[in-house]
Amino acid sequence: MRLKNAIKLIFANFGATFKVLLYKLIVFAVLAAAGAFILMPNFRNLIEASSLDKLIASLGELLKSIFIPELSFEEEQMAFSSYLTEFTAYVRGNVWNIAGLGGVVAGLYFAGMFFNNIADFALGQVVNDYMSSLTETGFTVGVFKNLGRASLYSVIDVAVSLVFYGAAVCLCAFIIWISPAGLISMFFAVLVFVVLISVKQVFLSDFMPNIVADKIPAAKAFRMSVKVPRRDFLRKFNNYVSINIIMLYVNVTAGIFTVLTGLLLTFPLTTLILICFRFVSQYTTTGKKYYLAPEEIIRPARAADDDEDDILKKIDEE
Repeated sequence: MRLKNAIKLIFANFGATFKVLLYKLIVFAVLAAAGAFILMPNFRNLIEASSLDKLIASLGELLKSIFIPELSFEEEQMAFSSYLTEFTAYVRGNVWNIAGLGGVVAGLYFAGMFFNNIADFALGQVVNDYMSSLTETGFTVGVFKNLGRASLYSVIDVAVSLVFYGAAVCLCAFIIWISPAGLISMFFAVLVFVVLISVKQVFLSDFMPNIVADKIPAAKAFRMSVKVPRRDFLRKFNNYVSINIIMLYVNVTAGIFTVLTGLLLTFPLTTLILICFRFVSQYTTTGKKYYLAPEEIIRPARAADDDEDDILKKIDEE
């Protein structure tokens, strides 16, 4: 029911996704320019020496062979395994050089996460205002109106994400390292990544809604968010795994069959559905009533004993 209601909320707030997209494209362009200036000379040597370019191209051909009968899946799998072996051999012999480049990339990546979280927080404000009172808040207004709270939220979120993403990348690299079969190792690597990121999303699920909807200070909102009851943990985990797998499929499919153009739609849509689910889940857990549409008010079980007019009175007071 939570996921179903979150999907309904997407249509009411869909217009904000393009503003989020523009914001994130600007952030990406700035960081990409900085990364190109710092990393490009060293990264070019890494690509050529490690056959990384051939590995990526081989992966593309392998994915194409799944959908195009004229291509031989077995041959493409063998080619991919061969390039993967070359790449892992290069990594073993150049660990520290790669670690240095990886540190710079990680720094740029988490800087991007910080600024992207600012946009997510503003989008959360847009979603919350609609759910609570059918108010249409501008995305740009949301960015600057709550910049202080959004920055503190983003710092905490990035710190937690650093731990989970680091663990996910290390485990995925270890699986690829020890597995002799390229395709099998990729399957388990993606599975581990999805599971770990879903666990992280469960613990941070109520973090943003606690700040935005309930006006709770960031530190206290974080402590409340990570205290997830066992039954609620399983419910949220199942939903996040479903969302992540579906959106991973949608993004990969859109990237392949639209020559990356479809990602301009699917990436912000992924952000929107995750944020909508976070607010629906928090509203449901805390028993707050909310709008899905002007004529549709959801009354969670904990709020069932309240009068119907209470929410309208609160809306008028706000």
